[in-house]
Amino acid sequence: MSRARIGLVGYYGYGNYGDELFKVVFEKIFHDCDLVTMQDNQARPYYGDDIESKVSSLDCLLIGGGDLVIGNYWTDQYFEDPFLAKPIYIHGVGVPTWSGEDPKVVQRMAKFFRHPSVRYINVRDHESRVWIEQKLNPAVPISVSADIVCALDLPAPPARQGAPVFGLITRKQMPGEIHWTNVRNLCDKARSLGYEIKNIILGTGADRQADIAGLGEFSYENMRTVESEDLWELTREIGACDVIASMKFHGCVVSTLYGVPAIGMITTDKFRNLFRYIERPDLIAHHTHANLPDRLAPFMARIPKLTRRYLREDAMRGLGRLRRRMLGEFD
Repeated sequence: MSRARIGLVGYYGYGNYGDELFKVVFEKIFHDCDLVTMQDNQARPYYGDDIESKVSSLDCLLIGGGDLVIGNYWTDQYFEDPFLAKPIYIHGVGVPTWSGEDPKVVQRMAKFFRHPSVRYINVRDHESRVWIEQKLNPAVPISVSADIVCALDLPAPPARQGAPVFGLITRKQMPGEIHWTNVRNLCDKARSLGYEIKNIILGTGADRQADIAGLGEFSYENMRTVESEDLWELTREIGACDVIASMKFHGCVVSTLYGVPAIGMITTDKFRNLFRYIERPDLIAHHTHANLPDRLAPFMARIPKLTRRYLREDAMRGLGRLRRRMLGEFD
């Protein structure tokens, strides 16, 4: 049997930490296939004039993961009609319900999800499944499994000595949007508890540059910053922390996989769903909340090995089902 050619559709190539790790995991699961990144450009038009011929050269398309099912905005990236010429497999997606809905966008997305070419749908939380079932009414059942990144083979963190480390992960938002006073107070509390403050620029490429620019609003003198274009180096830096506070979802996911408690500084659906899933509502917080520093206790309980093992096994089971369904069509 020749190697299957799989078109990969998602938010790839921008340097977003979580999305680039999705690709790493897919490359592991489909190690004996050719993964073809579909998007040609990082701005509109995202696809070239030869999109139909590009699709025709494939065996199927894999759409995922992340919050791609956006109910109020059509991106021209993820659910395009030319894709429907081949079998479609959607895996590890989520729904950012906080963004609201545009009936025309929902109707257009429903048409895609109900098409006979869509053979398989998997989401990363129960709440996303409910929304898709109610709003899009797809023709195939929806499975749920842990976030794709939970199947990542974690690198060993670097050896270290000295004070415990408090990892801070921020992201660029609109000027003045982040309540830096609360973040500063959180860092001050960490220092009062004996932590060293380490700021991790959790992105590569354009995303890394944007996050660095966003930090121009936050001059904290008692903090060292680490940055890299190497995903594995960034991942190891998370594992070398004792506690994390993160505005990036996959900063929290990877921290959890290492057993490191991660205070979420955003309260969108995916953050809330993750912390409810691992039974750690104490880690739900927001940078706009004045009580943000209260989330950092003198003793922060680690994430149990049993929880971490379950997340990995659940993610791997979901990816195993995806592989069997997808490659079974071509055997």
